[in-house]
Amino acid sequence: MENMENNIEKTDIHVTDDEDGIYGFFEKNRRFLFISGIVIAALLAGLIAVLLLRDFMQKEAIVKLDVLIERYDKVKDSLAAGGTATDSVETSLTADSGEVSVTADSGGEDGVQALLVDLQALGKSASGYPAARAWFMAANIHHERGEWGEALTAWLAAADKGVATHLAPVCLYNAAVAAEAAGDTDSALSNYQKAVGFADFPVAARAQFSVGRLEEKKGDNEAAVAAYRAVIEKWPSDTGWTNLAHSRIVALEAVGQ
Repeated sequence: MENMENNIEKTDIHVTDDEDGIYGFFEKNRRFLFISGIVIAALLAGLIAVLLLRDFMQKEAIVKLDVLIERYDKVKDSLAAGGTATDSVETSLTADSGEVSVTADSGGEDGVQALLVDLQALGKSASGYPAARAWFMAANIHHERGEWGEALTAWLAAADKGVATHLAPVCLYNAAVAAEAAGDTDSALSNYQKAVGFADFPVAARAQFSVGRLEEKKGDNEAAVAAYRAVIEKWPSDTGWTNLAHSRIVALEAVGQ
């Protein structure tokens, strides 16, 4: 019995100090943890607010875009025909509905200018597809009117805003056309090349052929031949452009001999 008591007295008993445990950690750092929690909560609340605001603004932009598309549809046919917007719009709408109420900015030079101002405003303030589509319509108006400098600027803005959409390569291709019409060969060449870089661009072969054509125009026959060969190699099924590319290669190589 005495031995048992001696053994108990000799046994080490370790008592955990709360200050060294989880509770102690929280006690020592509660001020820091409290402030950190507030900061994290504020950041999350801010992020949610930003996302909600962005969603609201995007929906608002889409509503504005729908209105602008409606206004644009009233003038685009007359712009393409080169006629007076007011007369064509009123005639076509009367034929369709029998009774028309045409707003002040539905047609005419003042109406088209007002539409351009609103399209550019939406293009600058919005993002993504609504902005790209707004610039796209503005570019189309300038393009149809032969305002090549303005068209080029608007096409490039549309491509930039819609870089993640199907509009981007189309806008870059049209920017190249506008630049070429304005006499800016370098800009045209650059934008044709950018358009070709997009996968599944339906007129990529044509754009690549234009690269060769412009290189040829600049007098760089070696670069032209390389561009024409790219048409043949990358789009062998597009026989119209591959045949043209082949004929240009033959002609240029004959000149070089």
